[in-house]
Amino acid sequence: TIMRSKAALMTEIAQTVETMVQGSLSEVTRQCGDPSCACATDPARRHGPHLYLKFNAGGKPYSVYVPPEQGEAIKDAHRAWLRFQEIGVELAADNRERFLRLLRREKEQAKAQRARARKKA
Repeated sequence: TIMRSKAALMTEIAQTVETMVQGSLSEVTRQCGDPSCACATDPARRHGPHLYLKFNAGGKPYSVYVPPEQGEAIKDAHRAWLRFQEIGVELAADNRERFLRLLRREKEQAKAQRARARKKA
C-alpha cells in the first residue's frame, strides 16, 4: 500500500540523515608547478586524481580537499544525499497525486451541487 511504502521511505530517510553530505564530488589531476617535474610536460603524468567536495554555504562556493583515507566515506555520504533527494521526489509525487485527486473530487462535487440546484429551480 502507499502508506506502507511511505513508511518504508521515511525509515530510509531516517537512515540517510545520519550520514548524508550535500554537494558534488570531483576528481582532479594537477600540474604541480615544478618545471622539472614530469607533469610539466606530460599531461598523463599529472598528480592525482585528488578528490574534492564542492558545495555552497552562506552564498559562497567551497571546494574542500578530501584525503584519500576519507574518500570512500565521503562517497557513501554523497550517495546517501542523492538517495535522500530521490526519496523526496517520490514523496512529493505521491503528495501531488493526492492533491490532484482532491481537486478532482471537489470539482465533481461542485458540479453535482450545481446540477442539483438547477433541478430544484
